[in-house]
Amino acid sequence: MMANQGVLGFESPIRRVAIVLTFIKGPQVDGWVEGILEGLEQLHPINDNIEYTYMNFLSRFESQFADSTKQEVAQASLDCLAFHFPNIDQYISDFEMLACKARYTIGSRELMNMFLKGLHTFPHIVKRIIDKSLCDYYDLKDKMILVVKNQQLLRAIKNSSTTTPFQQNFQCPRYTPRPPQYNSSNALRNLNNTPVPMDLSRGRAPHNRWPRTDPQ
Repeated sequence: MMANQGVLGFESPIRRVAIVLTFIKGPQVDGWVEGILEGLEQLHPINDNIEYTYMNFLSRFESQFADSTKQEVAQASLDCLAFHFPNIDQYISDFEMLACKARYTIGSRELMNMFLKGLHTFPHIVKRIIDKSLCDYYDLKDKMILVVKNQQLLRAIKNSSTTTPFQQNFQCPRYTPRPPQYNSSNALRNLNNTPVPMDLSRGRAPHNRWPRTDPQ
């Protein structure tokens, strides 16, 4: 198209669309091309021969022939998505992003089932949030957040009340009272007339450890 820029007639948006359609061929796209050509024939040659006509064609072309692999990859990722306690906010964020790429309708029953599928490793949480009062996906999401937050709080309380292995192994040394020492000034009355053995060895001179030698 750049080669035809400035050439009289080729700058017409309607003509540009018609030229692009000549390059789109094949049994799988012939029906779509015929539909676009029928729409071009209904346009006014002057009033509708504006840039919007060409931009609208590009938008319809992109939506028709967009890369479908992105949707398939998003669907596969959504099937494998799993909730990891207690990261509920991350799970919801990833789930809604993939659901949008996989072109799910927000609020559909199918989407709710996909949301619960990611919680298969936590059946007790699923049991708490599933009841007859569930209205839509947003109601399910709000109850999921509430249940997970409560479970997280209960675990924190339980962990704080349970003694740790360090606390269990650490024991304060027991105090063993020493027997009282009595002398003549603090002896009990019933011991005043009782003879107390005395250790006289401390007042003795130490034995001579060196061998005695006779003077010569």
